[in-house]
Amino acid sequence: MSKSAPEFVKLFAYGRWANDKTLGAVAALNAEEYVRSVGGSFGSVQGTLAHLYGADWVWLERWHGRSPKSLPPAAEVPTLEVLKEKWPRVQAGHKDFVGGLTEGRLAEPITYVNFQGKTFTYSLSEALTHMVNHGTYHRGQVMTLLRQLGKPAVSTDFLRYIDAGSPP
Repeated sequence: MSKSAPEFVKLFAYGRWANDKTLGAVAALNAEEYVRSVGGSFGSVQGTLAHLYGADWVWLERWHGRSPKSLPPAAEVPTLEVLKEKWPRVQAGHKDFVGGLTEGRLAEPITYVNFQGKTFTYSLSEALTHMVNHGTYHRGQVMTLLRQLGKPAVSTDFLRYIDAGSPP
């Protein structure tokens, strides 16, 4: 099922809202808890957020025809403060990109070389849908890690975004 350009604008606005909610919940952690290895795909809250930030950057690059060789190292965003400084620039790039989409552009192929040197081609719509899903998946992991650290989690469900008035 394909989505329209305005639907992607809304879904990426939701992603920014959900990221902000997630970072707000993560602010309850002290520096040691932020980097503590507690499990999950990336070990810590810091590792999971660094992956999410890095993937956002990589896909923005791919949408512009570039194929980065790797994610930015997690050390690039060692603290929540540094992540809060860097991530909005990537999210602004997402907002600008999806804001300029046309229906015809969504069907166009996007080809990139992955980190292992393999070439993949998807429609732009499929790649954008992947990014929305990817963010949802890893924000859920962060909420689980927060619970494991004894901190409260927040709901970042799409309908909570709608209930909040669908902030831009």
